[in-house]
Amino acid sequence: MRTFKVLVAMNSFKGSLSSIEATRLVAEGFERGYPEAHVVEMPMADGGDHTASVLSQIWQGPIQYLRVTGPYGDPVSAGVMVADGGKTVVIESASACGLALVPPGKRDAWTARSTGVGELMLWAARSGASRVIVGVGGTAMNDGGIGAVLAAGARVMDGTGCQVPEGIPGLLAVERVSLGGIPREFEGVEVIVLSDVSNPFAGEQGATWVYGPQKGLGSALLGKVDDAMERYGCILGRDLSRDPRGIPMAGAGGGLAGGIWAYFGARLEDGARFLMEESGFFREIPDADLVITGEGKVDRQTPRGKAPFALAQAAAASGVPVLVIGGGLDDSLLRSYPPEYAAVLSSTLRPSSTRGAMAMAWSWLPFISEQLAKVGRLFALSLPVRQEVCAGGIVIREGKKGREMLFVLDRFGKVVPPKGHLEPGEALEDAALREVKEETGIDGRITGDLGTIRYRFFGEDGPIEKRVQFYLMERCGGSPVPQQGETLDVMWIGEDQAAFIDTYDNMLPLIRRALEKDMV
Repeated sequence: MRTFKVLVAMNSFKGSLSSIEATRLVAEGFERGYPEAHVVEMPMADGGDHTASVLSQIWQGPIQYLRVTGPYGDPVSAGVMVADGGKTVVIESASACGLALVPPGKRDAWTARSTGVGELMLWAARSGASRVIVGVGGTAMNDGGIGAVLAAGARVMDGTGCQVPEGIPGLLAVERVSLGGIPREFEGVEVIVLSDVSNPFAGEQGATWVYGPQKGLGSALLGKVDDAMERYGCILGRDLSRDPRGIPMAGAGGGLAGGIWAYFGARLEDGARFLMEESGFFREIPDADLVITGEGKVDRQTPRGKAPFALAQAAAASGVPVLVIGGGLDDSLLRSYPPEYAAVLSSTLRPSSTRGAMAMAWSWLPFISEQLAKVGRLFALSLPVRQEVCAGGIVIREGKKGREMLFVLDRFGKVVPPKGHLEPGEALEDAALREVKEETGIDGRITGDLGTIRYRFFGEDGPIEKRVQFYLMERCGGSPVPQQGETLDVMWIGEDQAAFIDTYDNMLPLIRRALEKDMV
């Protein structure tokens, strides 16, 4: 039977787990619950948090840390990924001006700026990069990218010809723009923007109305700031002949995507699809049986370009079901959710604050994944099965310190009583005695019936139900010798140690029953 193949491709759990960490935890949990499955780890990002680290893993490029201007003017340490001998630089805007750098209660989109992104872009160009990739998701500002382009050498002026201030005040004051030193500094440099959302530059579905509130922009200011974003788009079209207002994804990063597109002639790309292509997702999906994805919160924004939805769309096109795990779920999922999702589940096990749930994600996420795997394995094992009948025995002898039982170490590293298949026409008792002799070298004599153990597992041609009849035996002779190719070792274990051996769960009751029956 072909191995059940699972692709685990988690996005980050913001403030708690990186994409790589979340993917590893889910994969480990699933492997515990479904050990026969072939689990492929494929950490995912979409242009937001941890995009650089995921690409670093894919392209084997190091992460470098630089001091740049943070979202509110204070210096921060931002990571960039350098690949191709320095020819490609990946900039993660979230590391320079991200929401994760600011506690929720202190978010202030009014003063937040994208300056650090422009500083990183200028560093990359001056360092000799010929390709600069900018992930624009997870940012704290709504400045249309003005801070970034100013730092990279552009001129953004008010009505008096002076440079506009940082943040939204600059967006409100801008009257004229020019490329300034950007053409000289970025000559021969290709700029690619990875967007995590598809929102436009301005309007009801634009950067300000949709994402402004989560960045700390008060509801009374939304209309005013969106009007300024609309006006800024007109100015860019007039002065640079590149108007971002009609460009999909230009609203990503509080308009940063549209600003980079206008000043640098950048190419805007769907961040999730870019990562999927680079990671090899499209090579792995044709023979996959299941995809597991998710992120910190699954809500109505997820289908707007986030990695979990992009993965679900691609998997659905190949007929592969997708399970989505979120640290939190939005109420909108109670009414409907995208048909590309086979199921959506939360990894939060009990009522908890956001901070509490984030702290527990390390243990909750693999637990939920393990339970999902166990349910899936249970249903898989309920398929039509092939029956096998086996026999074996527990041999007990009197040792120097009390009773001892005969066990073998099987090829999976478990300590078990000897057992095996019946030969054609062979009786259960005869098969049990033969298997004990073949696997251990010990001659036994049956003294009692220990009953039948039944369990299911996956064989080469599908599920198998094995029924094993065990007998209580006493030693009559022979010396312990492992059966070549079947058992790794043969051992006598005292009854005081029997409860602590590494064996299968269904063997412990059998061992207790043998000891009790031997006393009779």
